[in-house]
Amino acid sequence: MASAANGTATEAAEVQERLLDSAEECFARFGLTKTTMEDVAKHAGLSRATVYRYFKNRDELLMGVVERESRRTAEQIKLRLREIRNPGEYIVEGILVALAEIPQRPALSMLFVADAVGATSRLLLTSERLVAIALELVLPVIEPARKNGLLRENVEVGAMMEWIFRIIGSYLTVPSARARSEEEMRGLLRTMLLPALLQ
Repeated sequence: MASAANGTATEAAEVQERLLDSAEECFARFGLTKTTMEDVAKHAGLSRATVYRYFKNRDELLMGVVERESRRTAEQIKLRLREIRNPGEYIVEGILVALAEIPQRPALSMLFVADAVGATSRLLLTSERLVAIALELVLPVIEPARKNGLLRENVEVGAMMEWIFRIIGSYLTVPSARARSEEEMRGLLRTMLLPALLQ
């Protein structure tokens, strides 16, 4: 996100939040591919030049919306997982919570509808900011696991998070015909995912 050229930091933060709120509503109303910077400016009651001062293009604006909602979602996931210390269970339950939570959040669920996936998958899978949010969520459990020899030596945590993003994204986009219940998904993740990550 670009910084504002003038104004105080507080004013800039307020304008940025206003633009993100407007973008979120426009994406919900018009769709990800049809929303324009002009739509967002009009909804926010600001000039298009102001939008461009904060966000250089629509992709950056979309990522601002997604990043903000991802931080909120990560906080909810962290709260739900706060009692879990076992790294394998933490990963499995984290994925299950994400699969349940994301569809309840319009700013995130819109990314996984059929006509949006092509436009958003590249942004999501290459976003260092989203990986950083995910790392904040898992490192408190994964780093002790590495120190205690529980994590496979060849597992790089950033790559692991990208892989987990891909798993979550694929299940949100095309739900499984094999694992329908939460317990079935839990069993599948324990069987198929954990052996690749943990000793």
